[in-house]
Amino acid sequence: MNPSFTGPLPKPAYLRLLQYQRQRISFPAYTADLPLLFFIFFSRIAAGLSIMSVFFPPSILWMGTAFFSMVLATAASITHLTVPARFLAMIINHRSPLVWEIRLAGALTVSLGAQLLLHMRMLPGFETFLFWTSFSLSILFLISTGWAYRFHTHPAWKTNILFGYYLASAFMIGFSLYSITYPNSFFRLITVTLLGAEGFLILLYLNHLCKTSWISLKRIDSGKDRRVSLAFLVSVLLIPGLLTFAPLFTKNLESFAVVMALSSGAGVVFERILFFRLEQPVYFLSRSQNPEPNLITPP
Repeated sequence: MNPSFTGPLPKPAYLRLLQYQRQRISFPAYTADLPLLFFIFFSRIAAGLSIMSVFFPPSILWMGTAFFSMVLATAASITHLTVPARFLAMIINHRSPLVWEIRLAGALTVSLGAQLLLHMRMLPGFETFLFWTSFSLSILFLISTGWAYRFHTHPAWKTNILFGYYLASAFMIGFSLYSITYPNSFFRLITVTLLGAEGFLILLYLNHLCKTSWISLKRIDSGKDRRVSLAFLVSVLLIPGLLTFAPLFTKNLESFAVVMALSSGAGVVFERILFFRLEQPVYFLSRSQNPEPNLITPP
């Protein structure tokens, strides 16, 4: 008789998945290609500068940097589609979180461009409106980036912690860059506050990995991605943490702000590399694709 009728019933897909995890069988992980890496890097800089522009004096230098960074980010995002003509077909899909990320990126680019024209005295009378529009779009864009990859089959990405960390990271980058030209007496207080927020969110995310994707957590702790994770923690927490002691020894904080901005920017790169390397997709295979060992009929 057919062994599928005489043998024991197959285990549910979830139990088979747990069995394979115990056997340390790893699934293929994603890798971040350069266009996507550039998109996150430049858009994080632009969003951080846009948010901080509300709290610092007007600066055509940083507004120009924010605008051109967002232009590069949007171009990298379109290039990531491989066929740029697909961009127009994709942008009309209202249900996709990825589409809303691209739409908000385009809206932020336009708003930053208008804000740059304002600094060049070409759009007088819209100062307050454009500043707060860019501020709001930057926050919405960072939130959409955190929501864009909330796939049910990718538990390491399905969390509300990510967009909170993206906000804290953008605040840190924007504050560091503005502190280069506008040093202030609150440098240490704001830096310590942002570092505390980033560290707390990283701990929450590690706890999330412990509950949902322990294979990813193991790769951070002792696997082949340990060096990347250490580089991420050093650039995001250790170096900025050491720089918080600079105001105790000197009042010339411009050079320290440069180092902090470079370190935070490197942290964005390492963060995005880890984001794709550590994710292990969950595959619920059917019985025909993943038969029980004792039910396989010998040739």
